[in-house]
Amino acid sequence: MSRHCGEVAALCLVAGLVLGGCASAPRVIEPLPAAPAAEPEAAVQQFHKAVTLLGAGDLDLAIRELTSLTEAYPEYSGPLVNLGIAHVKSGQLAAAEQAFKTAIERNPDNSAAYNQLGIVYRQLGRFKEADGAYSRAIEISPDYGLAHLNLGVLCDLYLQQPERALAQYERYMALTVSPEPKVSGWIAEIRSRLGASSRTARTEP
Repeated sequence: MSRHCGEVAALCLVAGLVLGGCASAPRVIEPLPAAPAAEPEAAVQQFHKAVTLLGAGDLDLAIRELTSLTEAYPEYSGPLVNLGIAHVKSGQLAAAEQAFKTAIERNPDNSAAYNQLGIVYRQLGRFKEADGAYSRAIEISPDYGLAHLNLGVLCDLYLQQPERALAQYERYMALTVSPEPKVSGWIAEIRSRLGASSRTARTEP
């Protein structure tokens, strides 16, 4: 797993978002939750169909179903997050960005939308905005392990902030029941790097 794995793993959240798009702290992979009873049965069935299509890689049909859902049920942000994920998978980053932003407009506390928006910003090279999106996801849901991991990757590889990356990786490890094994190696690498830097600084005249 490369240091981009957190972002790849985050795409597995498609099956873990409830129709209403509440700001929970999803695991890397979680089963499809039962939809709240207040949500129309037709919407729930269409949502499940779209999730199945997306999981099977049928992106065009998934996008069609999710777009229909977002238009029929504008009060829900969850379908928009999944729509954004579908756009990311199909390489349509501008459309994905818009979907995640609209999801946030509908539910400002949707931490999953902020996390996914951060992924898009990172892929577009907009690292400062990615930092802000991941940080906002964590502010909303402090125990959101994937957001900590994604922020750690960003700080480690793109922002050149090893101390901050180390803190985020360690937080991810503490929060996650089955963390990605290679993250512990990244932690050891950064600690070694920081230790070497500290020793060099102490020996310089």
